[in-house]
Amino acid sequence: MNSTTSAIRTTLSGIRQSVLPLLVLGFSLGLTGCASLPTAGPRASEIHDEYQPDASTHPFELVDVTANTVEVLKHQPAPSLAARFGDDEIAPETVIGRGDGVTVTVWEVGSDPLFSSSPASTQQILTVNASRGSIIPEQIVGSDGCITVPFAGRVPVAGHTTVEVQTAIEQALTGKAQKPQVLVNLTRNSSNTVTVVGEVTNGARVPLSPYGERLLDVLAMAGGIKAPTYEIQVQLTRGDNTVTVPLPQVLHDPSEDIRLHPKDNLVIMRRPETYTVFGATAHNAQITFDADHLSLTEAVAKSGGLTDSRADPRGVFVFRYEPKHIAENLGAVPAQLGDDAVVPVVYQLDFTKAGSYFFAQNFEVRDHDILYVANAPATELEKFLNLIGLVTSPLINGAVVDSSLK
Repeated sequence: MNSTTSAIRTTLSGIRQSVLPLLVLGFSLGLTGCASLPTAGPRASEIHDEYQPDASTHPFELVDVTANTVEVLKHQPAPSLAARFGDDEIAPETVIGRGDGVTVTVWEVGSDPLFSSSPASTQQILTVNASRGSIIPEQIVGSDGCITVPFAGRVPVAGHTTVEVQTAIEQALTGKAQKPQVLVNLTRNSSNTVTVVGEVTNGARVPLSPYGERLLDVLAMAGGIKAPTYEIQVQLTRGDNTVTVPLPQVLHDPSEDIRLHPKDNLVIMRRPETYTVFGATAHNAQITFDADHLSLTEAVAKSGGLTDSRADPRGVFVFRYEPKHIAENLGAVPAQLGDDAVVPVVYQLDFTKAGSYFFAQNFEVRDHDILYVANAPATELEKFLNLIGLVTSPLINGAVVDSSLK
């Protein structure tokens, strides 16, 4: 037994003498070659190395999140229905269109009215200003935009208000009827409608009234939405203009609840806002906001937080595209970019500083942001040492077993 133990000790001593120099060499090379080891993404130092602010062109802007950064981002204009379409103080005037239903009532003064189907009574004849009303049944406005009025012929009505049509019919009957007075009613409103489709209970063409329905009124008339409000995007198309905004923006800002116009198209889309997480967090995944707004601290928490064994708290990054004017307020931008260009920006926070948590609490995460947490430098060294262990352990164990057998 003593001879076996002595042999093992001799073998281990020989391994130390032969392997130790290799370990020292490998360690020194490993410190400079850790980039070749498997990793979830770039180290913080590599991101800083890639950013070259003095070069004529660089792949992105690197911005430290400070109080000024948070203030600049708070004032970034978002897509707005009110800004694009405006808002009418009063409802747009209702005009008659093709396919609408219209009734016409004609009153005359006198003893022998043109539109009367029966002779006047003696009492009516004795009444100098006796007035009679005759109703022309409902007509659907034809493809030519006209309706037919007896003794007046085809009267253009499409594109006109009921008051304008009344005046036109009265003028057409002048000299034929006795002091005619005309009343036109829009009985079937088919052209003054808003088309509502998507995530609503009852997609339909919703008729607009002289009251002047607003966006939320029309949603209510369509039966309401079928998903949580924070998952809904509202897309309004009017003519050649289309704007998409989150429904909570309309709910929280009364100016965004604009009056709708005939022929507006309203698409209600269920499109939850998401961000993607990579790196040294508990969960690498695409994560939904599940709320109207999401701060960076909440986003980190929803991803499971920074992992103690891997994360570099100095290397918390948010990747996103910003409009040129916002990037200019945050840092230099190459002059050759156009005014409508978007600039890739990487925001960095140092979570070893207590103040960064307050900045993160006021830093709002946006749809399609990328949250990345870099690995700590010690993690790469640990990987390297584990790799060395995988190589040397079989050698040592094999030598021990071989010596025992001998």
